[in-house]
Amino acid sequence: MNNEYDMQGVENFKINPHDWLQGLLAIAGDKDKKAEVIQIVAEQSGLPLYEVEAIFGCAIKVLVQETHSN
Repeated sequence: MNNEYDMQGVENFKINPHDWLQGLLAIAGDKDKKAEVIQIVAEQSGLPLYEVEAIFGCAIKVLVQETHSN
């Protein structure tokens, strides 16, 4: 997997769950874009497509829970 990010200080890394959820839902709503993103992630990570799809779905579920709990 190609990692272009500096992982120093990763313990302090935070995302904005609302922004990420909005982005992932936009991708999920476009069948062609979702297939493209899942294909790219699978290629770059070495994971099979079905695992990337599962991770994509889980990420959305976690972000929904996170944004509704705030």
